[in-house]
Amino acid sequence: MEKNLLKTGKIIFPKKLNLKKKINVGIIGSGKMAKEYIAVIKSFNHKLTYLFSPSKNRNAKLIAKKNKAIYLKSYNEILMAKNVDVWIVCTSWNKLKKVFFKISKIRKPILFEKSLILTSREISNVLKQKNFFSVNKMSFAYNRNYYDYIFFLCNFIKKNKLTYGNAFFYDSYKNISKKHKIPNSFIPYYITSHWISLICKIFNICNIKIIKVVKNDITKNDNLNFKKISIILKFKKKEIKFDIFNFPNLPNNHSIKFFFSKKIIEISPIEKIKIFNKFKKKGSNKYFLQLDEKLVDYKFKPGLRFQYYDFINHFLNKKKSLLTTSLKDLLEIYKICKLVS
Repeated sequence: MEKNLLKTGKIIFPKKLNLKKKINVGIIGSGKMAKEYIAVIKSFNHKLTYLFSPSKNRNAKLIAKKNKAIYLKSYNEILMAKNVDVWIVCTSWNKLKKVFFKISKIRKPILFEKSLILTSREISNVLKQKNFFSVNKMSFAYNRNYYDYIFFLCNFIKKNKLTYGNAFFYDSYKNISKKHKIPNSFIPYYITSHWISLICKIFNICNIKIIKVVKNDITKNDNLNFKKISIILKFKKKEIKFDIFNFPNLPNNHSIKFFFSKKIIEISPIEKIKIFNKFKKKGSNKYFLQLDEKLVDYKFKPGLRFQYYDFINHFLNKKKSLLTTSLKDLLEIYKICKLVS
């Protein structure tokens, strides 16, 4: 499927996705994201078989009853559950680490709605442990990788001369650490990792190889503290530089730009892709004229339906995906996050 889309550059709309096989799904969690996934599951006529909530709240029982699902009360019941094809984990960040280790012996594919609150060293140790039966059946749900315009962008990159790229991140450390009680050292994993994952997936789909990552030492200037890394790429036998800047706590939208000989494509805000045309006016000064923009589909939470579709195809229908984020992929994403944080 991905290869055909890559050739055509056509944008994927949720109504065109179809999974014929009936799937039984178990969900861990009962918050907003659990409800979003339940809507997606129902859209494919799949069945929510089990629902477990670590907090054991009344809302979880009501959701299970409404969807005619079996409400589970303990982690042991999860491990013993029968008649389930896949699990989706939708817990809060502060509970996710515990859930991750508690369900490590599940032999079914698991989709984690969030990235893990684990260090690179902890993930490396997990990959070495033999008792993690589900390590090779885990996928981490960076739903931005599944936005409608991604294959359009990848097709454009493959057909045009990419000369340079950059990204600007503005992680709000103060607000996030206060609201979600996340240590500052993990905030880049909470937000920036979504963007790093998106950039890496675009490279992967376009067959662009990362040669090396260079960390640049930036001195403080006028109390403006920021970090910069340069990713050196190899694309069509040529080296290309992709710069990433991180400005903590500045009130701006994240941005990713791809520069071509005659056009610029920008992702900002993340739900919108903009195409600009280069032209010259009065001497050598360059100006940019916006040609077009594309928005994601909002019938479901953006990217979620395609993400679920891709997850089922990859693990149950054995159709290898370029988009699935494994635990090994997550480790590489976190290594880059650490350099830019």
